Amino acid sequence: MRKLTGRGVLLLLIAFFGVIVAVDSGFIALAVATYRGEDEQRPYLQGVEFNRTLERRAVQRQLGWRAEVRLSRARSGAAQVDVTLRGKDGGPEQVEALNAELRHPVDEGRDRALRLASVGAGHYVGEVKGVAPGAWDVVVSTPQGAAPFEASTRLWLH
Repeated sequence: MRKLTGRGVLLLLIAFFGVIVAVDSGFIALAVATYRGEDEQRPYLQGVEFNRTLERRAVQRQLGWRAEVRLSRARSGAAQVDVTLRGKDGGPEQVEALNAELRHPVDEGRDRALRLASVGAGHYVGEVKGVAPGAWDVVVSTPQGAAPFEASTRLWLH
């Protein structure tokens, strides 16, 4: 067995920290190459539009609408979004059009938009194929020009 000298300790320390720096550098390069760090495509424009967003939210609070949102797998294998829209009094609320978007929590490339069809008073359903199981943020909203409404919830799709 060789005797451990100061030179040996120095070489071991240099090798240890060299491995740490190399692995960290690889992780940093991979992180920068795969995620740009922004959630929005145009953050400046979103900031400029923020006052309009606040106005829409104030009108939505006055309306007092609520949405029950469910996400399930249809028999066809497609993801099915089921929304029940209720007014301030708790009764069904009918709107001309209702849009939905399935947003993946970490990969916006997997986001899927769909238009919901009315199937009864205040009840809307839509399906979209090719959606993987897992956690999804479901955002339901009325189109521009209609009474402002938006609801968002995170649900699990099996």
